[in-house]
Amino acid sequence: MSSSVMDMTLRWLFLVLLGCASAVSPSMYGEITSPNYPQIYPNNANETWNIQVPDGYGIRLYFIHLDIEPSDNCEYDSLQVIIGNEVQRVFCGRHSLESTGFPKETFYPTTRMKLHFNSDFSNQERYTGFAAYYVAVDVDECKLSNPCSHFCNNYIGGFFCSCPPEYELQEDQSTCGGNCSGGLYTDLRGQISSPGYPSPYPENSRCEYKILLELGYQVVLTFKAQDFDIEAPEDGSCIYDSLIIKAKGRKFGPYCGRTPPPRIETGSYEVDIDFITDSGGDNRGWKIYYSEDAIPCPTGTFQHAIVNPRKDKYIFKDMITVKCEEGYEILYGQKRLPSFRAKCQADGTWSNANLRCQPVNCGDPEEITNGDVDFTLTTYGAMAVYHCTTEYYTLKGEDTYHCSLDGFWRNSKKETELPQCAAVCGKSSVIWETRILGGKGAKEGYFPWLVRVASSPNGLGGASLISDRWVLTAAHVVQEDESPTLKVGSVAHHMATEIPVKKVIVHPEWTIGSNDGRLNFNNDIALIQLARRVELDECVYPVCLPQKGESDHPAIREAGYVAGWGTTERLQKTKHLQFTMVPLRDLEGCKKIVPKNHTVNSNMLCAGAAGHDSCTHDSGGPLMFEDLKVRNEEYKTLYIAGIVSWGVKCGEFGMYTKVQNYLDWIETTIEKEEREENDEEQPEPLKICKK
Repeated sequence: MSSSVMDMTLRWLFLVLLGCASAVSPSMYGEITSPNYPQIYPNNANETWNIQVPDGYGIRLYFIHLDIEPSDNCEYDSLQVIIGNEVQRVFCGRHSLESTGFPKETFYPTTRMKLHFNSDFSNQERYTGFAAYYVAVDVDECKLSNPCSHFCNNYIGGFFCSCPPEYELQEDQSTCGGNCSGGLYTDLRGQISSPGYPSPYPENSRCEYKILLELGYQVVLTFKAQDFDIEAPEDGSCIYDSLIIKAKGRKFGPYCGRTPPPRIETGSYEVDIDFITDSGGDNRGWKIYYSEDAIPCPTGTFQHAIVNPRKDKYIFKDMITVKCEEGYEILYGQKRLPSFRAKCQADGTWSNANLRCQPVNCGDPEEITNGDVDFTLTTYGAMAVYHCTTEYYTLKGEDTYHCSLDGFWRNSKKETELPQCAAVCGKSSVIWETRILGGKGAKEGYFPWLVRVASSPNGLGGASLISDRWVLTAAHVVQEDESPTLKVGSVAHHMATEIPVKKVIVHPEWTIGSNDGRLNFNNDIALIQLARRVELDECVYPVCLPQKGESDHPAIREAGYVAGWGTTERLQKTKHLQFTMVPLRDLEGCKKIVPKNHTVNSNMLCAGAAGHDSCTHDSGGPLMFEDLKVRNEEYKTLYIAGIVSWGVKCGEFGMYTKVQNYLDWIETTIEKEEREENDEEQPEPLKICKK
């Protein structure tokens, strides 16, 4: 025989033996003896026998020999009878069949037990142990545990339960209950009663009934005192028998006793009735009277709403139009609806019930640059008040806004445009005490908007801060330098603070070219946008721009100020800001003095007098005049009328770019640049003042 065939044969024999072993059924009887029986048992014995008989049987155990070393509580040697994890009996001692102490046969109502024998280290008296037999004995379950609710029938190896004729055996095969389920009631009115009513209802039963009406109706249940008798304990807890009503996810009950439930409006066209009984009691049961009623839709679903038509009761298929009271709105996603229609549905709910009249909410009011807004609520009628963060800004526009019906914050003029915190401009403490060229040193606070410019290749010049982000200067000063060096904050330029530049914007009609020998300075104006805003305070704030349309100001011979770090009357540059007063001159008169090959036009101003003038390195600086319409005893308010542009000879008169003519360009340019960077995150303002 080949090895492969032999392997297959052995494998088959192993499977056959395994199958035979697993098929062995519990034994009906057996003998168990101690080790070496009938000879003396060994020392230190420890042995266990498992006994099992078929289901439906118990075990009868008896001895024919018992000879185990005696001791108190069988401490030395013993035989234990164990069922589950509990020791039922313990045997030891020397007994004969005829002796009074010999154990009688014992019946154990179990299918499994263990016998455990153990001995200690010494069997000096030569005890011979034990011999015992077990026999499977039928158990009468009916007498042992009364497992059936009505009739119990025993047979060898088991039992079965049976019921009276009016009952049937339940799924547990031990309980008898009445057959009372499956009733369906579809008439608009009717009666339902417990099984056999008014005779006592069956025990151990679960009766289920269903009422199913047409859509749009609800089931109404009523009870009468004489028709209600369900077993109940004294505490009324309904733990014995109970009646339960279920409708539309709601539960009514449980009910029991002799007091009937109140009238029940279920709110549903579909109702389930459950009646559950236990094994005791002798009560008559119950009768329910049911009827239909149109299911009403609630009248208070739509809060803060104007409903049309208005009724005391709405029923299936009724339609209404819903509008909101003043101060409330209907939101459908992101859309506002003026009204909506709703229909009373068959289940007593409104269509579109998810739509609500919500308070008009304007959201948090927008913030403004250099300002704050105070508010508490954001709903209709709420108030928001704007103010600027420091005294160096002034609010332009109305400060108070209210949340309006359309969901926007509006001022008293119904406008949504927000106020602006404009920089306080032109405040100057300048005092003219004496006669740049013909000038004197400026003090802190005289011209806090003055900017010193160092550009390539044009060297030094001046400029003026006109907001916290923009600087105004002459085009010829910065025309060839995209990133000039700017310093502000001190009359001594070596003590001033450098401010970073983002962009230089020269007037589009300025002709870029060399300044040496230039004859045409028309449109000599430029804007510089700062990379960071400067924090306005007592050290630095802007000069005012002239008012649009005021062409009569400044007037001829009116005295203004020029200031800069340029050449003085000694033709030397200065480290300290110098200023002087110069009168405005008639442009036509200056034109006659200027060489005819120079361009002089209405975009220019002429100012100066003998010994009082701007000069080299003052280019781009301001020509300033006092705003006589602003009266204040503590300070003057100055505006920039001109920008130092060119001249024929220092110390006589100078030509200035007329700022009035470029106000539109300044405004539109700034708006365009700031609009384009609207989404850019801005850095914190730069603090200049060291105080």
